Amino acid sequence: MKIYRFKELDSTNTFLKNLEIKNNYDVAIADKQTLGRGRSGNKWSSEIGGAYFSFLLKENPNISKEEYSRLPLVVGYSLLKTFEKLEGLDFKFKWTNDIYVLDKKLSGILVEKREDFYIIGIGINLNNSITEEFREKGISLKEITNKDYNKEELIFNVIEDFKNNLNYYFSGSWYEILNYLNSKNYLFGKNIIIDLRNKKEEGIGQTISKKGEFFVEIKGEIRSFSIGEIHIKGF
Repeated sequence: MKIYRFKELDSTNTFLKNLEIKNNYDVAIADKQTLGRGRSGNKWSSEIGGAYFSFLLKENPNISKEEYSRLPLVVGYSLLKTFEKLEGLDFKFKWTNDIYVLDKKLSGILVEKREDFYIIGIGINLNNSITEEFREKGISLKEITNKDYNKEELIFNVIEDFKNNLNYYFSGSWYEILNYLNSKNYLFGKNIIIDLRNKKEEGIGQTISKKGEFFVEIKGEIRSFSIGEIHIKGF
């Protein structure tokens, strides 16, 4: 495991993707990202004081692609558990890749793949102040608790917790993880706009399925969407 630290970087995910020699759980940490992004290319605000990092996960050829397809949800589950140990707040999971608290975004997840490595990128609003551009939708932990947090301590706690929770998942505990995520499902019962490639539809968020898909009620019909199919607007 190698640790790469930067004062400023375009993207920790991009840095790790382009490494010629990769090792399991190599991690890149940046004080600031100039091209931080979320899923579907969404812009991620990266002010000084936040925790912006990515780490590598080597693919195990003995584990199915289907199991790996739920990796963003397992990361979300693990982050919830880490945050709950840190503070007694009502953290929520927004399918597929965000953690919310007090109806605002606290953390985002971006999982990408390069050859036989997954790159797991995480941004956490930690000690930073949210800029006016993002204040309506984002919040930092310090803004809630008025505490200063040790950034690197939290980052390495996140990674260690993920290792344990990944083993928990691979040991056959998907349904326990799924039930927990649905108990923390931020989108349940909310009116959402689903941005498909060629059209937009409105619906009511339902539950996460055993496949890791998301159920949405649209005009009285329950439909399921996979991680790559939809982009939920307004959240």
